[in-house]
Amino acid sequence: MPHRTLLTPGQIWTPKNQQEFPRKIVDLVKSSIEFQVLNNKLDIKRCAHSLFRKWIKSTQASLTEIDETRVSPTLALAQKLFALRKSAKMSQLALSEALNISRSAVAALETGRTGDLQKYLPKIAEIFDVPIIFFLDGLSTKPVKRLISSDEDILIDLYRALTPEKKISAQKYMERQKNT
Repeated sequence: MPHRTLLTPGQIWTPKNQQEFPRKIVDLVKSSIEFQVLNNKLDIKRCAHSLFRKWIKSTQASLTEIDETRVSPTLALAQKLFALRKSAKMSQLALSEALNISRSAVAALETGRTGDLQKYLPKIAEIFDVPIIFFLDGLSTKPVKRLISSDEDILIDLYRALTPEKKISAQKYMERQKNT
C-alpha cells in the first residue's frame, strides 16, 4: 500500500490470502478506525489507524471497492477537483500557479488531506468555467431514496436554502461534530 493512501469510510480492503475476510471501513473516530470484518457478522470493531495499516501491509490487502454512499463531503469535493483538473488536462503545477499556492498544496486539496478547499472554490470554479454549485451536486450519479424523519426534513430544507459556500461550511461542521 502506498504511504499516501487515504483511509476513508466505505473502503473495502481484501487480503491477498483468501483465508482471511475483507474489511470494510465503517467510520473514522478521532484516532481510530471502526471497521466490519465481512464474514456475515454485523459486529463493528475498532483499532488505531496504524494497526489497520499494519493489517493491510501484513496481509497484502488491496483496496477492492468503495461504497460511494459513505464518501465524506471533503473527499467528494477533492474527487471533483481531481476530475476537473484531469479532464482539463491540467497539471498540478499549472493549477497551483493559477491558485497562487504550492503544487503540494494542490495535491493535499485533491486527496482531501486538508480542509482548505472551500476557500479556493470560487477561483477553481472560475478557472474551470463551472458554476460553484457543481462542487455540491455536479457529479451525482445515483438517485437517493430515503425515508426521513420530520427533523431531518427540516434540516434538509434549511440546508437547501443556504448558499453554496455555506453548504460546504455546514458539511464541514457536521463532519467535525460526528468525529467529536
